[in-house]
Amino acid sequence: MRIFLDEFGIFLGRKRNRFVIKKEGEKKEIVADDVDSIICCSSGVAMSASALNLAVKNNIQVVFARYGGWPYAVLMPASMTGSVRARREQFIAYNDERGFILAKKFIAGKLVNQANLLKLMAKNRRQTNPALAERFYNAGKAIDETNGRIEKEHGLSIDEKRQQLMNIEAEGARIYWDAIKQVLPAELQFSGRETRGARDPFNAMLNFGYQTILFPEVWKAVSYAGLDFFAGYLHADRPGKPSLVLDLMEEFRQQVVDRTLIGLITKNVLKPNEILAVEVVEEGRVLSKETIKTLLTSFQERLDMKVMFNGQKASIKHFIYHQARCVVRFLLREGDYVPFCLGW
Repeated sequence: MRIFLDEFGIFLGRKRNRFVIKKEGEKKEIVADDVDSIICCSSGVAMSASALNLAVKNNIQVVFARYGGWPYAVLMPASMTGSVRARREQFIAYNDERGFILAKKFIAGKLVNQANLLKLMAKNRRQTNPALAERFYNAGKAIDETNGRIEKEHGLSIDEKRQQLMNIEAEGARIYWDAIKQVLPAELQFSGRETRGARDPFNAMLNFGYQTILFPEVWKAVSYAGLDFFAGYLHADRPGKPSLVLDLMEEFRQQVVDRTLIGLITKNVLKPNEILAVEVVEEGRVLSKETIKTLLTSFQERLDMKVMFNGQKASIKHFIYHQARCVVRFLLREGDYVPFCLGW
């Protein structure tokens, strides 16, 4: 489970092997063994050094994030797993065919998941709305065709071909979001994908899912695999930009975040007029407290859901860590890299 700290006045302390959460006279205790991560989104939260020490001893990731952006700090144990050799190969691979191949695989995984999600939506609407189902299916096939161009790209290093790959990815994204727009209520005012500072409900929820839920999970997986967060391939180098984490996230955005949100909206679990906060109590906070509570529960359930991939049945969360280890094996030339994709 996750401990989510998002209100002024919360104190996180420790009592032996339990975390103690206090606020305005109320107290809740949670056994450390039951906690996967602690996410703090408010500047008004206080934590004891003893509580942070308990988290480190139990390999519990502590994430400090802002509502309107990516996490700005992650606390993890100083000891790392994985081999030094893998990290050396990670840097060398940037200038040979391995970096280029991985970048292609990351984009291919994203495009296949986009196409398959649209085809699944078409399948579920075949009886109730045949016209919409056909549009979804055709959009999925169009993304398949776009993905076919990825395999035709050849190069010796990622720097030679990054722009071409990103152009193909952008074309797939345009088809995908234009299709998704057709199933969303008009009240959500979703005109297209917006990242920084999004104020409309659907983009705000997408950003919350990607930044606050998926990003820390992939960060942890990359750390446990012993790889460098910042030495990626698809995403260009920039100071402070965890490019490899962003690379690996591409395969999981649709299956963890997009699919969950579309289900919550289309099943009317989240009502358009109740998603945003009525009063902004903290800078950057857009979503209501009840919306965040629903999202946390739903994203956790999706991460824990068992799926079939590459002949193995396990949770999606398991496969995030599995894919990071597969990157290591590929870099060490011990196996091929197969992007995480789910069928429809």
